[in-house]
Amino acid sequence: MSADLSAAGVARTVHRALAAHAGQVDDDGIVLYAGTNVPSPAAAAAHAPSVSGRPSMGWPGEKYQVGLDHLDTLEVLAPLLVAELMEGSYAEVRLQSATLANLAVYTAFARPGDRIAVLPEVAGGHASHHAQGVPAVRGLTVVDLPYDPERLDLDYARLPAFLRVHRPRIVVVGASLMLFPHDVAAVRAACDEVGAILLYDASHVAGLVAGGVFQRPLRDGAHVLTFSTYKSFGGPSGGCVVTRDAALAERVSTVAYPGMLANYDAGRLGALAVTAAELAEHGRPYAAACLANARALARALHDGGFRVASRDGEFTRSHHVAVDALALGGGEAASALLGEAGVYLSGIGLPWQRADEGLRGLRIGTQEITRRGFTPEDQPAVADLVRRALLDGEAPDRVRADAVALRREVDGRSA
Repeated sequence: MSADLSAAGVARTVHRALAAHAGQVDDDGIVLYAGTNVPSPAAAAAHAPSVSGRPSMGWPGEKYQVGLDHLDTLEVLAPLLVAELMEGSYAEVRLQSATLANLAVYTAFARPGDRIAVLPEVAGGHASHHAQGVPAVRGLTVVDLPYDPERLDLDYARLPAFLRVHRPRIVVVGASLMLFPHDVAAVRAACDEVGAILLYDASHVAGLVAGGVFQRPLRDGAHVLTFSTYKSFGGPSGGCVVTRDAALAERVSTVAYPGMLANYDAGRLGALAVTAAELAEHGRPYAAACLANARALARALHDGGFRVASRDGEFTRSHHVAVDALALGGGEAASALLGEAGVYLSGIGLPWQRADEGLRGLRIGTQEITRRGFTPEDQPAVADLVRRALLDGEAPDRVRADAVALRREVDGRSA
């Protein structure tokens, strides 16, 4: 039978799909995916879809359209709160993603043909840092920074000489898998020697930076900080650029508007402002709980027979955990099987893998389960679900039933 593509038929299909997704992931799933979160009730209530379709073109107080006085309030409030929270002085918050935030920085400080230096892709470097991503839009040449896979960090001893040889216009640090903080001061010193702008992409760790439990990139020397406003930050989807330098801020915002934006989604600014205010008040205990859950889960996975990435016996200092899944068929196959079992995460490359091994690892983030009320005491049960699905070969539907039961237990405790 052909699909019903009438307006009513499409509406029914959409509503069924959304309801099924909400039941599977929001209500029943144990979500360990590192690139997601759930907003607080107050932030969700401040997200205004009706505003998203309204025009808002120009600077606060200087709009092309009339009747936007109240939106001007949000356009001033949100960047002030975000900048202060991230220890900056200026914030551009209108961009729709961190990928576009990175493009704004590339456009502001590099010309076509310039080089940028980034973390290797297998070391967690994001697509928006690499040649197949937005650097190509700007016509930039990408070179990989020296990296020490045993230390799971940059090779700081080789970094100054590398930058002197390649003379990048921008150096990008921060990654999609970030188990340990960077030595930002050392990178900044090497950048200053060659006149490079240091961009710290905090997309995955922004909530930890806001909570003051991971590292403080702008204080330690990054010229600009970009990040996603969801993930560990826990707000609406979007991207920000924060800096302490007025001249750099002006260049980025001029690229953002009128270079990349005309009208934009102003409906997310209220939720962003609320999220930033909540993190200013409660961000430290939340971020600390994310770290505690990650450490407990990493230990439980290790004790359960998994090869968990570590350095000097330490698994993580962030909310991320990485598992080597080569013996399990690789990260993509292992994550697909876990999805059938009601545990949701993703594959990722690992620094020590060969190029032909695909996504060798599993990447885990604890930011959503922390917000849903999971504690370190729950992590052995989470690790047990992963072990049963991947090591014991138990039927996914049986594991899923226990995953749902664990969610119900935690939800009931948090209610």
